[in-house]
Amino acid sequence: MAGLVDWESFGVMTGGASGALTGLLFVAVSLNAERIARHPGLRAIAAQTLVLFTAPLVTATVLLTPRQPDWALGAELMAAGLCGGLGLLVIGRRRRGEDPAAERPVGLFDRRDTGIVVMLLLVVSGAVLATGTPAGLYVLPPASLVAFVSGVLSAWNFLLPPPDML
Repeated sequence: MAGLVDWESFGVMTGGASGALTGLLFVAVSLNAERIARHPGLRAIAAQTLVLFTAPLVTATVLLTPRQPDWALGAELMAAGLCGGLGLLVIGRRRRGEDPAAERPVGLFDRRDTGIVVMLLLVVSGAVLATGTPAGLYVLPPASLVAFVSGVLSAWNFLLPPPDML
């Protein structure tokens, strides 16, 4: 319980932003459902974006769970990071060979590798917390920021894909 009260505002803000972005993602996908359904690469990018937007939501949920010991929060963060990373690896297999965004500036963040980094940061944060060191919480803000930036760029990429991807 090392200073988790100090992180309540972070959890509320991150969870709210993540929930809003996830909702907007569902609206955007539903408006473009026919085009996205026809293209396996666009479906994979949409799934990747969903994982990136829900990772901070899951993080906020476990962070705001009252009266849990540090080791439990650490275990939950590690589980979330491992599950998210596994999901991104599975999605990446579907997307392989269909990534013209890698050559554009958006390609820096709109990649499976960046999402994997987010998930590794969650695992690291959880591992540090599980050892009883509250400093593991300071890994959560960069993980959330990278998830949000990567998710927004990923959404941009599948909603307005380059002509060579259609």
